[in-house]
Amino acid sequence: MKPAISIVPWFAPWLALFAACADDPAPNATIKSVTPDQLMPTDDAQDDLTIQLRYDDGDGDLGGGVADVYDCRSQDVMIELPIPSIAADAGLHITGTLELHVNDIGAITSTAMPQVCADLGVKALAANTAVFCVVLADMAGHRGGGDCTQPITLAQP
Repeated sequence: MKPAISIVPWFAPWLALFAACADDPAPNATIKSVTPDQLMPTDDAQDDLTIQLRYDDGDGDLGGGVADVYDCRSQDVMIELPIPSIAADAGLHITGTLELHVNDIGAITSTAMPQVCADLGVKALAANTAVFCVVLADMAGHRGGGDCTQPITLAQP
């Protein structure tokens, strides 16, 4: 009787690599929406940002981790937001959405862009704009691929 599946020897390492990638424990984020598309840093009623993102976590331990939100205007500004418990049993692949609230975005003096922003493809920012990049880290400290907002206008009074 012949086996139902046979693996050509040169194919086996590729299959092992593919299987390892499919079970990557690092969580990934994809930004779905950002509101509002314009902020007014000098007005407390108009300086808060909501980022809705889709997450994918291969081992289900994203809850209890953090969302690092990088303000690409300055390497000195990163907001760490705790992620509430998500899955009852870690070890299972989970996907879903998170809503992140970044409050009180102010006017800052631009400095060098955070390396995370550059690594995620953010180019030099135009005057009166901001970009925010989100990287998720799970309870075990695995950091996945992040994503960035489109440029957001910073309105002047």
